[in-house]
Amino acid sequence: MSRVGGLIATALMLAACVTEPTPAWKSGDAAVGHQVAKDNCASCHAVERTGDSPKLGALPFRNILAGYRPDWLADDLHTSQAIAPGRMPVFHFGEGHEYDIIAWMLSIQDAPIREPAE
Repeated sequence: MSRVGGLIATALMLAACVTEPTPAWKSGDAAVGHQVAKDNCASCHAVERTGDSPKLGALPFRNILAGYRPDWLADDLHTSQAIAPGRMPVFHFGEGHEYDIIAWMLSIQDAPIREPAE
């Protein structure tokens, strides 16, 4: 193989090794998110794989990501945005716990999630 051919082959192999970083909303710990949800959200939402939400109109966690993109929800939780103004309190879960909540939600979804555009 010529020197140029070897350099091209090496460059192609290195390019194949480069990966995109994992988006922050995919970096959570589902077990931690489950606990955070039980501590902060279960008074209104069903946070388990089954069951009804205690508060009428509060979506079960297993259905939320069918209509709310996980990256948008993580951003809204991270910045303490009002998600359902007048119906849901604004929370600050602590650094990174919004991603843990998303991880828990992803692990229990009944319906297909609303995927972010790649």
